[in-house]
Amino acid sequence: MNTIQPIVIDEVKTAIHLNDRHTDVLELEWFENKKQKLTRTTKSGLVLEIRLGNLKEWQQGDQLYSNGKLIASIHFKPCLTICFPAKNDAEAADFCYFIGNQHLPVFLTQGQSFAVPYDGRLYEQLSFRYGERIHLKDSQLLSNQSLRYLAKNKVHEN
Repeated sequence: MNTIQPIVIDEVKTAIHLNDRHTDVLELEWFENKKQKLTRTTKSGLVLEIRLGNLKEWQQGDQLYSNGKLIASIHFKPCLTICFPAKNDAEAADFCYFIGNQHLPVFLTQGQSFAVPYDGRLYEQLSFRYGERIHLKDSQLLSNQSLRYLAKNKVHEN
């Protein structure tokens, strides 16, 4: 049996944007942002072994190096989300409280528009509660958009 030896990533550099279009891409799901050890295949077929190490979580655009050579950059796949554009603070609070009781992460995608990962039962409940204002959309759920991250880092304080 022929097994492929993964390339071990020994350094991770945080990058805000993917500058090099020739860099290979390692796609992760939104819920894998805190996985301590992953073995995954890049878009071009390279098998990588990555460890979170001292980082708290993987970020969009993290650059993965092996022996000083840039191998790939992390990209989080879009997923189906339930979106809710709140009209005011009271609606935002009501939505977040309702979702919080479901123990799901809430993401602030833009302005006062919120998103949660798709769940069929939750979609039905939210549609009943908020009507046509609830809609489905493919979105990237990035950890720096989560309400937990925003509150912890006090991003939205006046």
